[in-house]
Amino acid sequence: MIRSLSGESTADIRDWHLFHKAQPYAALSPHLNLSNLKEEWNDQRGLLDGIALRLKFSNKDLYESHIPDAEIGSLIFEVLEQIRVESICPDDLRGTKQNIQRQFLSWMQQFMSTGGSESSIGLLLLSIFSSTWMRLNGQSVPQLMQDTIEATRAGLAEVTGPILQQLKLNRFNQKAYSLITLDLIAIISNLIEDEYLNNPSARNTRKKNVGANLKIEWVSPSQKNNGVTQKLQNGPLQDQQITLTKSLARYHVYDSQYDVEIEAKKKIRPAQLKIYQEELNQEIANRNIPWSKLIRIYQNLFSVPKPLKWQTTEAEGQLDKRFFTRLATSPLSPVLYKNHFQHPQTQVKITLLVDCSGSMKEQRLNIAVWVDSLVRIMEHVGIETEVLGYSTVTWQGGRPFKNWVRSGSTPQPGRLNERAHWIFKDFKTSWRRSRAGIAALLRPEIYTESVDGEALLWAAERLQKSSCGKPTNNKVILFSDGCPMDRATIQANGEDFLRDHLINVLAWYEQQANLELWACGIGAEMRPFFRYQLSWDPRPDQTIDTLKNWATEFKKNIGR
Repeated sequence: MIRSLSGESTADIRDWHLFHKAQPYAALSPHLNLSNLKEEWNDQRGLLDGIALRLKFSNKDLYESHIPDAEIGSLIFEVLEQIRVESICPDDLRGTKQNIQRQFLSWMQQFMSTGGSESSIGLLLLSIFSSTWMRLNGQSVPQLMQDTIEATRAGLAEVTGPILQQLKLNRFNQKAYSLITLDLIAIISNLIEDEYLNNPSARNTRKKNVGANLKIEWVSPSQKNNGVTQKLQNGPLQDQQITLTKSLARYHVYDSQYDVEIEAKKKIRPAQLKIYQEELNQEIANRNIPWSKLIRIYQNLFSVPKPLKWQTTEAEGQLDKRFFTRLATSPLSPVLYKNHFQHPQTQVKITLLVDCSGSMKEQRLNIAVWVDSLVRIMEHVGIETEVLGYSTVTWQGGRPFKNWVRSGSTPQPGRLNERAHWIFKDFKTSWRRSRAGIAALLRPEIYTESVDGEALLWAAERLQKSSCGKPTNNKVILFSDGCPMDRATIQANGEDFLRDHLINVLAWYEQQANLELWACGIGAEMRPFFRYQLSWDPRPDQTIDTLKNWATEFKKNIGR
């Protein structure tokens, strides 16, 4: 619906977030928050139509060049911009116009009913939003809302009246409209400052998060981006790639000499590894997985029948010219024909990448069961798989951190820990021969801290190298439960250093041909950045359903 009305084919909704040109859309007016789709008061068509009009009539670069950093200022700027694009909805879209007007009024009424207008600032915003909406749309708001804002609106009329008229006259000119909006924001900001100066109790109880204070879910774009992550430009693909390359290049490592790549089963004593393998075998046996059924499901999903050769000596089919003599001498012979022999082939290679951070330790048995089961199924289907993991050699930095401290603790040193990349199974090793390596996932000591972005690039490099340039559909499946976590690196570089690198790596994945990244179990903070997602249910009795659900989720996104 959004794509049809806006004409933007790249618009996408992932986990209740809007993405445009593969990037998260930085801001949407609170009445268009996609989480409102779950609310009873919400008009779903109105919300989706409002988003479509925003993409169609608002220039994102122009918007971002004018929006103020302050939280209340950015909120006012955003809501007034959305009022503008909704007010210029073409008259021939009569149904759309009714939907968006109903949605806006429903949100305003919900704002009032939840106590949003009980504070002086909330009442001031309600008056500004209502007055602007009425002026630009030539419509009135419900009587109760008019009664609520009447006194505040009358007090502001002398100052804001001419500005609202200018907003209406310039609603088709986004740049002029934005500049006028900034003038209005300056007036409102002064009024709010006066309110705090004249009311000490309000000043003392003021919170940083205006969204919580005003019962509006809103985070300003400047806080959301935090000035660290380089945004991709909305220009040609080549420019986007250049921008992304520069963003990735800003990530750096303080000292990489201690980084290791480890074949997991060689780091564990054979006797201990045997215990892990027996534990894994017993757990899989207890779950009664129907292998034949699952293999058929995945074979139908990934296999493409291709004629490889002729099957000769058939009783019917196409006449085989090699048997013309026999046809003359023994016309009733049953071996005169040939047919194409159909054999299912796959053009898929899969890497299973496991986050071996401390928070994943409790899930290690479940992960090992899923990984072992998936590798077994894929081998029967004819798909090559690799199982990798990532963590750190030690906690809180190790030797690079100590070297950094001894050298004077220079600012922004980059990654400060000893990276550990684990190989549990490579592409060349069969499922049976790799079971001991997969069982190494049960070793608790390998679960420390995590540097996700580097691990994803490492997994992609190995996967693409194994394909040798062939047009294979490569997939990386990431098992993780949250954001990157390396305390030493975060303390020295800021909370967003590792997270922003991961976001840039995810953008890099989206630009790669024949490479898909699937996330399984990702936490709410990072989930919107992953285009493809697999469900996660850690209950042992749900293993079979989980494996079936993954096949369904793969199928939904084939050719997407």
